[in-house]
Amino acid sequence: MKLHDDYYEEEHSSGSKMTYVYMALIMSVVILGVTALVFWANQSKSKSDGSGYAAALAQKEAKAAEENKKMEANASENVNTKSKLTSNDLDIWTLPDTGREKNSTQSNRNNGTVTNQTTGETVIDGSSSASDNKEPSKTADELANGKTSVYDMTTKEEVTGEKNSEKNEENETETSQEDETEKDDEDEDEEELVKRIQVKHADGSREWVDVNENVPRNKYDLSNLKYKKPIMKYYEDKKIVSKCGVDISANQGEVDFSKLKSAGCDFVMIKVGARGYSSGRIVLDTEYEDNLKAAKKAGLDIGVYFCSQAITRAEAREEADELLDAISGYNVKYPVAFVMETVEDDMARIESLDMTERTQIAKAFMNRIEDAGYQPMIYGDKEWLLTMVDMEELQDYDVWFAQDSDEPEYPYEFGMWQYDSDASIKGIKDDAIMIMSFKDYAD
Repeated sequence: MKLHDDYYEEEHSSGSKMTYVYMALIMSVVILGVTALVFWANQSKSKSDGSGYAAALAQKEAKAAEENKKMEANASENVNTKSKLTSNDLDIWTLPDTGREKNSTQSNRNNGTVTNQTTGETVIDGSSSASDNKEPSKTADELANGKTSVYDMTTKEEVTGEKNSEKNEENETETSQEDETEKDDEDEDEEELVKRIQVKHADGSREWVDVNENVPRNKYDLSNLKYKKPIMKYYEDKKIVSKCGVDISANQGEVDFSKLKSAGCDFVMIKVGARGYSSGRIVLDTEYEDNLKAAKKAGLDIGVYFCSQAITRAEAREEADELLDAISGYNVKYPVAFVMETVEDDMARIESLDMTERTQIAKAFMNRIEDAGYQPMIYGDKEWLLTMVDMEELQDYDVWFAQDSDEPEYPYEFGMWQYDSDASIKGIKDDAIMIMSFKDYAD
C-alpha cells in the first residue's frame, strides 16, 4: 500500500516525459516545414529564372555545340593555310611497299617511260634508270590533289593500261608476223605448185615436171568457170565468153546436128582421118564427109583434126596435105588440130621417137596447115604436152588441152579444153566428148 506522497511522485514523473515527446514532435514539424519551404522556394526560382535541370542540360548542349563550331572553324582555318612542307617532310614514304618500284613513280609517260616524282628517274616497264633532267620535289598541295603515285590508283591503271596496250600491240604484231609467215609459206607452197606440176603416165606412175618459165602462162580465172552439165561456161565481167563444142567421129554413130545445136552447142571438131599406128597407112574417117555437110547445114561452126603416127617430118606434111584436100570446099573456121597419142596395150610406130623428133613432126604438120590459111592447133593431155613434146618450141601454136575434170591443170596458154569424155547431150546417142573454147575462133 502507498502513501499519498508516493503517488504524487509517479504522476509527476510521467508528466515530464510526455512534455519532452511533445517538444520533439514540434521541432520535427518545424524542421520539415522549413525544409519544404526551402524546396518550394528553389522550385519557384528554377521555374522563374530557367536555372532548372532541363535548362541546365540545354545550356550544356548549347555550350558543347559552340565549342565544336569553334573547333571546326579552327580546323578550316588550318586547312586553308598554305603548307610549306615538301614531299620529303611527309612520312607517307614510310608506308608499306605497294608493289611498285622504290620511290614510286608518276604517270608522266613519254614513249612508254614514267618519271619518278622524288628522284627524277625515268622508269621503263618497272625498271629504273637515271634521268638527265630531274624534276623538283612536289609540294603537299600537289600530293593532296592526288598527284602522288603511291595513292594515285588511276595513274596505276593508266600505266597498266598502257603496258597492256603495248603488250597487246606486241602480241598483235607477233600474230600479224606469224600470219604473214604462214601466208608466205602458203604462197611458197602455191609458188612451188606453179613451178612444178604432177603428171600421171599411162602406166600409172607419177612424175613432177618443172614448168618452163619461157613459155607464156595462161591467165584464166578458174573461179569464173560455171558447170551445168553437160555444158561448161567461162565468164568475164559477168558475161559468157566461152563456146561449147563436141568432138565428132564415126565412133559417135549417127549424129543429129540440129538437136546438138539446140542443146547449146556452138561448134564441132570433126575427125577427118588417121595414119595406122602399125601399118603407117593414111585412112580417112568413114563419116567425115557426112558430118561436115550436116554440121554446116545445122549452122554449127566447124573445126577438124587428124590423128598422126608420122615418124618423119615428111610424113607429117603428107598427113596435112591429105586433110587439106578432104576439107576443101567447106567453111572451116575453127582450128585444124594435130593429134598424136600413144596406143594402149600395143606398140605404136611413134614410140621410137624422142622429144625433139616428136616436136619437129608436130611443127611440120602445123606449119603446112598455117601456110594453107587455117588456124593450126596441137592436141594433148598433161602427159603428152608436158613430157612428150617441147612446148617452148611449140608456144606459137594454140593448144587443145584434154583433161576430164572440173578445172584444167595446165600452166601454159591454151585455147580449148576437153573437160568430159563420157557426157550425155541431145543429138548424140552414145557418149559425147565435150569441149569448151575460151574464145570464138569464128570471129
